[in-house]
Amino acid sequence: MKRIMSIHEAPIILFTLIVFFIFTTLSPNFLQMSNLQTILLQITITGIIAIGMTMVILLGGMDLSVGAVLALVATIVGLLVNAGVNMWLAVLLGIVVGALCGAINGFIITMFNIPDIITTLATMYIFRGIAVFVSGGVWVTNFPKEFEFLGQGKLLGISFPVLVLFVLACGFILILGFTRFGRRIYAIGGNKNAARLSGMAMKRTKFFVYLYSGMLSAVAAAIYASNVGSIQASTAALNISFDVIAAVLIGGASIFGGTGTIVGSMFGILLLGIIQNGVIISQFSPYWVDAITGLLIIVAIIINSLKRWKDSLKLEGKLK
Repeated sequence: MKRIMSIHEAPIILFTLIVFFIFTTLSPNFLQMSNLQTILLQITITGIIAIGMTMVILLGGMDLSVGAVLALVATIVGLLVNAGVNMWLAVLLGIVVGALCGAINGFIITMFNIPDIITTLATMYIFRGIAVFVSGGVWVTNFPKEFEFLGQGKLLGISFPVLVLFVLACGFILILGFTRFGRRIYAIGGNKNAARLSGMAMKRTKFFVYLYSGMLSAVAAAIYASNVGSIQASTAALNISFDVIAAVLIGGASIFGGTGTIVGSMFGILLLGIIQNGVIISQFSPYWVDAITGLLIIVAIIINSLKRWKDSLKLEGKLK
């Protein structure tokens, strides 16, 4: 149960509710159903990527390449549907490309022991460069009408992107909470030395975590391309990796690894979505969004550091 939701998520859930209440009092338009639907739709892309990023951060890593993977896959999917390829086949091929990007990250990190942040920083430039090359440096646009379904359509009366986020989040919540793979992620992130001594498959676990991160970024890319309707490979989702990392940390994940849940990350994404929407609809300066996000990251890291310090004292018997 702790791997689905733990005490660490209580502050983010409470704070999200407080912020939600504040914006409902500041603007009468905030509670309109159309606005609430807009918030949910806006967080789907970052939310899907955050599922993969949560697993990466649980291992004590960081994937800076997710935005570049999104740009590359969105470009490829856009070009394929414009060439007359079936929409679902184009999405499937895009997911394969995303998985390949993730596998490249995982292979370099595990085989050459290069730090995650350096590896993914390098591949971030490589993947985006490939995206620009594939697109020819021009906008990819004028998608077929049916392609709009991925980013704007509804299934059973529910927004399709929101439904995809919900299904993926539930699926990976179960994987993290109830499978051997999920237990290995927490064990490795919590204590790498102990995991190594116990003979745990550390390299294989890390490889697949990055592969899944690439796949999830690819799913988000297809929705992104459909939603925005045009792709500029050099600038598409340029800062999304930092937004996702911020949301995961704010959601209770520890930058040191071993602590965090997908539920917490989803509330982190929701909180940032509410703040971004609420600031605009309440007619405040949008520059406040970045300032508030930065402040929340600092608070989240301080809380995690204090908890680690408290846990270490308990282990030493200095604190009951």
